[in-house]
Amino acid sequence: MGLWPGPVVIADIFVTELGRRLRYESWLRCLSPAEEAASCSGTLWASYCSLERRWMMDIRIGLFGNSILVVVAGFMGTTNKMCDNDDACQENAYTRNGSKNVDEDTTHNTTESEFFYRDMGEFGDVEGIDVEDIMKKVFRSDEDAYEFYKKFGKYHGFGVRKGDSWKDEDGIVTRRRFFCNRQGLRDEKHYNRVDRMRVHKPETRTNCEAKFSIYLDRSASVWRVRKIENKHNHDLTPSCMVHLIAKYRSLTDAAKAQVDGLNEYGISTAKSVRYMAGMAGGYSLVGFLKKDAYNHIDKRRRVMIAEGDADAALAYLEGKTESDPMAMARYSLTNKGMLGNMFWADGGSRVDYQYFGDVLVFDATYKKNKYRRPLVIFSGANNHKQTTIFGFGLLMDETFESYKWILENMLEVMCMNEPSVVVTDGDEAMRKAITLVFPKATHRLCAWHFQKNSTANVKEPSLRSRFNRWLYADIDIREFLTEWDLAVEEFKLQDSLWARQVFGKKEMWVNAYLKNKFCAGFRTTSRCEGINAVVKNFLQSKHTILELVQNLEVMVRDYQNNELLAQFRTIDTFPVMTTSLDAIERFAALTYTKEVFADVKREIERVTVVNLVRLRRSLNMRVYSLEEYGSPGRVILVLFDRNMGRLKCRCDGWTKYGYPCRHLFFVMKHEHLQEIPEQLIMKQWTKNAKALEEYVEKTNDGGDRSFLLRHGALHTACCWLFFLGAQQFHLFGKAMKGIRELCRDLERECGHAEEIKHTKGERKVIRDPVRVRTKGAPKVPKGKSNGRERKCTKCKNTGHTKRKCLDAYRVRLDEMEQDKLPVPPPLR
Repeated sequence: MGLWPGPVVIADIFVTELGRRLRYESWLRCLSPAEEAASCSGTLWASYCSLERRWMMDIRIGLFGNSILVVVAGFMGTTNKMCDNDDACQENAYTRNGSKNVDEDTTHNTTESEFFYRDMGEFGDVEGIDVEDIMKKVFRSDEDAYEFYKKFGKYHGFGVRKGDSWKDEDGIVTRRRFFCNRQGLRDEKHYNRVDRMRVHKPETRTNCEAKFSIYLDRSASVWRVRKIENKHNHDLTPSCMVHLIAKYRSLTDAAKAQVDGLNEYGISTAKSVRYMAGMAGGYSLVGFLKKDAYNHIDKRRRVMIAEGDADAALAYLEGKTESDPMAMARYSLTNKGMLGNMFWADGGSRVDYQYFGDVLVFDATYKKNKYRRPLVIFSGANNHKQTTIFGFGLLMDETFESYKWILENMLEVMCMNEPSVVVTDGDEAMRKAITLVFPKATHRLCAWHFQKNSTANVKEPSLRSRFNRWLYADIDIREFLTEWDLAVEEFKLQDSLWARQVFGKKEMWVNAYLKNKFCAGFRTTSRCEGINAVVKNFLQSKHTILELVQNLEVMVRDYQNNELLAQFRTIDTFPVMTTSLDAIERFAALTYTKEVFADVKREIERVTVVNLVRLRRSLNMRVYSLEEYGSPGRVILVLFDRNMGRLKCRCDGWTKYGYPCRHLFFVMKHEHLQEIPEQLIMKQWTKNAKALEEYVEKTNDGGDRSFLLRHGALHTACCWLFFLGAQQFHLFGKAMKGIRELCRDLERECGHAEEIKHTKGERKVIRDPVRVRTKGAPKVPKGKSNGRERKCTKCKNTGHTKRKCLDAYRVRLDEMEQDKLPVPPPLR
């Protein structure tokens, strides 16, 4: 009960708490002989008074099982209700500091009963107490009285709330009342509202008259009980459900920090609560409900964007430059001062673009923020053939102007390093912007989107197969043009607008025009779809722009960590040599990354299918005429300059894939080369494509997110402490004691820590954007298509489909009657 004002109050509390449960004589039998004699002679009481004068007196009585725990001024022990064995009582008696059974590092013995009183016996001072005992209690403050009544209500199964209070002339509260949470009735006006839109909330008030009244005793400066009414007009909550009462559940600061930390790194609130409940031993012990956690997250979200969502997001991006100076962000404003378009990239993404930005892939994804702004993710492939992210764009809309702005700013952020190949879907506004901003780049359309488009517009199966051949087959341009002219004549495509549009974009989708372009393995935007699938784990349609920026940062860290792991596996392991060209194979293993080496080794193994047709020598140049097994007559020329060490194959495999083809390896074998010529090694696929110092993870050391990082690190570090401390009870007590002492030391230091506020230059307040409509497929109501009522494909009428069309049924009926088949009933 803390600090006490005088000996009289101490004696009063002492006698009151022991009361009817334990006689004074039975308590004396639990003392050591010396302490019993001291108590009889008054020495022990004098020591109590001495401790009280130093404000260190503390008397606590707790009930655990069939024992009563007595704690006096730091001396602890247990007392049996029926103490027939004096030896057992003597062994459980409390001791003074420095007396027997005191270890060198401890101030007192810690028994199991004592620990459970202090940490688990939450009903220690209210269990079994009656009204007469409550009337004799005194409290240091009205808050202590309120905490006692809360504990009393939790034990008996009802909630409590603060009631009215009275003050004297000096404004000091002298009386206060606490009520059962079901006191009073709902105001009548809530029942008679004519503008009510929602159903009535269930009744929670029953006009219960249970209450607890206290008053201030000025003479002793303590609060005493004036009246207690413990009769309820409602059923009390069962003990297994008491933890669900709102007054008895709350998120502690530690629980809030843990929920925030898990939420910041993509763990949903429901999963976080499930994990915490498992760690606590059950939902009844976690201390709060899932709804409380959701409310906390929502409140925290509103606090973070109190000055505006867009403004908070831009302030966060500006703050990142303190820990990541290479991070950059660009944004535009509308005429109304709202956030328009925005592009941002961290330092690691900008570095990756300089190494792997020759091939750029991007696509727009939807429903990733509450404003429905399209999110554009710029990506490519690293030296491990993994997806790497270069930056993000948030568009105001999907018009040519928005795409032009986002690409121009992306190019400026990336130091005007224009990509060689850009892979996108067939969006017209995107295509125009790419042509304007990246005039030297080859724009490749996604093969999957184009094939889907051709399937929707071409009904003839033979023409579809031809489109697939033009899309994927290894043919030359002249062969494609010849086949196209024949298809136009055969399928009467002269008047087809779609065919003319497709032919006008032939350089973007026909493989004959693209086969000599290095695309890093990209034919489709499927990697963008893969990124979108990962984004779903981090973003939701209700997220603010600030949450979108923060969660995408976490996602980028995942991709960068995957790259780090792949680089480690590449330099930490070495593949087994299995081919007969061991010198070339070993050189390739030392040069290329693990993933690329697997493709290079496959080409080395396929040297066996290559045959030499003819070898011509012209000065320093050698011309190899080769053919492959199974393709006789199809000659492939390979040129080899012996002086310069240059190799070139007419199949353009090296240009397309970035590593030598099997024809080049055949020539290397024939010329007895031990290494791959330097000009045939594309740096993007090598182990040293990216400097090792660029793999160092950048972490920030300030702000809320670093607090969560430190909190998570401490939580991880304590897991081993938890495991060891739970092995045995004496280790458990030792761990708890150490944790308390460390917490006290840290609290003292935190109390004297000065808060340092960093001030930034003033920036014009940016208004939040409004919700926009995207180009994505709209949500179609059931039974309708594109917002219009569906029509039957047979009779072209609405209200039914061809399966239930009567006209189609009649036609089918006539056919079956002619064939003399049994007639099925019409569908209803």
